[in-house]
Amino acid sequence: MKFFLPASLCAAMVLSLLSPTPCAMAQTASSAAVQIDVSSLLNDRVVFTAQGGQLQPALHALDAGDASVLITKGAVAVAQSGELTALPDNDLFAANDRHPAIKLHYARADGGMQVRRTTARTETYSFDVPNQRYRRLQLFFASAQGETPLAVQLYYADGTIGKRTTTVPDFYFLPKQEDPRWFVLTGDFGKVNLAGKMTEATHHYLHGFDLNPDPTKKLLKVEIVKQDSGSVLNFFAATGLIAESGRAKIHKSHR
Repeated sequence: MKFFLPASLCAAMVLSLLSPTPCAMAQTASSAAVQIDVSSLLNDRVVFTAQGGQLQPALHALDAGDASVLITKGAVAVAQSGELTALPDNDLFAANDRHPAIKLHYARADGGMQVRRTTARTETYSFDVPNQRYRRLQLFFASAQGETPLAVQLYYADGTIGKRTTTVPDFYFLPKQEDPRWFVLTGDFGKVNLAGKMTEATHHYLHGFDLNPDPTKKLLKVEIVKQDSGSVLNFFAATGLIAESGRAKIHKSHR
């Protein structure tokens, strides 16, 4: 699949991801982030947004009902949703000590799909990654109507497979401390119904998960398996940090 190196992670450190053109500037060791292209998987809109003063509605809620829809700050004003904490209008989240810069898909100007939403009890899907060695690879989810048991497989170029099992927390809760692979990307936001009106003001979270890939092996593909569950799983994005040898190769190829 296609990928790009975020302009936010260039030497100039300009937070702009409006174009998928790979960054031609030199990358620092801490900035070799890759936003994985998962666009072919996205199948639903679960976030109200606004463009040019016009509301771009969600199609479904995060769950199977109609009262767990997310909304951005700009859309709150247009929809007159009420007083709630909203998602930022910009879906680029700057790097910190827990994750690299991550670009979600909810703020796209074309009103297109934002997440992979799975309502079936089980589903399996996968995406290719740029064939590099990764020192970090992360997935971002919101599980609704309860937790989601999850299995993830990492397919390496040498034919080996790394296996991970975990449980995606319900988006109402913080991650459990006993699994340090989970963290909060952004949180304490509220939600609205499909009419854009507030249903809860705060206390919801988007969760990130560390896959901890083998940095000595080239990764080819990631497979996600929603295991048998009555929950609704919403997959938002994937991002990675290239191991040093892979970072040097990408830098050379884009000079």
